Amino acid sequence: MKIALDAMGGDFAPREILLGAVQAKRALEVDLILVGQRAVIEQELSDIETADSVGLPEFEIVDAPDVVHFDENPSSVKERRGASIRVICDLVRQGHADACLTMGHTGAGIVASLITFGRLGNVLRPCIGLPYFGLQPHTLLVDAGAMVDCRPEYLAQFARMGSIYVEKIWGIARPTVGLMTNGREDNKGNELTRAAFALLKAGDLNFIGNLEGYDLPNGTANVVVSDGLWGNIALKLTEGLSEQLLGRLAKRFADAGLPQAAQSIVEEFYGMMDYARIGAIPVFGVDGLMLIGHGRSRAAAVVGGVKSAMQAVQVDLLGALRAGLMEQAPETV
Repeated sequence: MKIALDAMGGDFAPREILLGAVQAKRALEVDLILVGQRAVIEQELSDIETADSVGLPEFEIVDAPDVVHFDENPSSVKERRGASIRVICDLVRQGHADACLTMGHTGAGIVASLITFGRLGNVLRPCIGLPYFGLQPHTLLVDAGAMVDCRPEYLAQFARMGSIYVEKIWGIARPTVGLMTNGREDNKGNELTRAAFALLKAGDLNFIGNLEGYDLPNGTANVVVSDGLWGNIALKLTEGLSEQLLGRLAKRFADAGLPQAAQSIVEEFYGMMDYARIGAIPVFGVDGLMLIGHGRSRAAAVVGGVKSAMQAVQVDLLGALRAGLMEQAPETV
């Protein structure tokens, strides 16, 4: 199995990405193709090797002179064929890699995969789904930030692709699906969610109805459907709130001189909310395997991302999505 890894993507790239690549190569049966500015990658690997007493595994390096940074417009990747986030997709399209992985710009990753692979089947728009951390590891929020402006048909397809992912990756048969809005009653929500509700209720998914905000952390449904704007807000709010509360709790415990056992409980909850445990998530709706990890990923999260990519290949997630979407009649546009 070969995974093309964007060595330049992420807040702590390339150092932490390459440290993660070394750890993944040692621990897993996988070939990693490192993509990015060759001179930078080679220098970083040399520095890592100098500090490592064991010696580094061998890597194939593919030069990509350009880097898309987080503050850049994701659409700019269309004209930047030399960008690392484009080159990893090209390697998959050309058959040199089974999947590609970046910890870089999410929007650019989605655009790059869309223009390289094209849409999968009758998919109207791509999306991304994210497990609700370790708090509810069997709850997938989709869309988590790809499509901020949605139509009802998009949400219906997001639900279907999320259901296929949960079934194939998590092994949950007939996963439950809920639609995020401002009340559980059938008539709640705005024009978008009310129209999406009608589509989901008339479809063949295991749709349980509308959900409210508190249903997300309570794990009320396996697949929680939202547009990318509110889905991303929900995730970032959860992440920021948990960091604040756990940080303040740890300080109170320390100031009170509580025993190490109390501190260990806080550390346990920190681990539960750690994005590194999620690894990476695939872009749903494109005809190739592109996985995107957290922008703040360090080495451990990179290893998790490689594992996620390997699992997606092993279970033939792309084939399952293709088959599931073929079974669905095209949505009315």
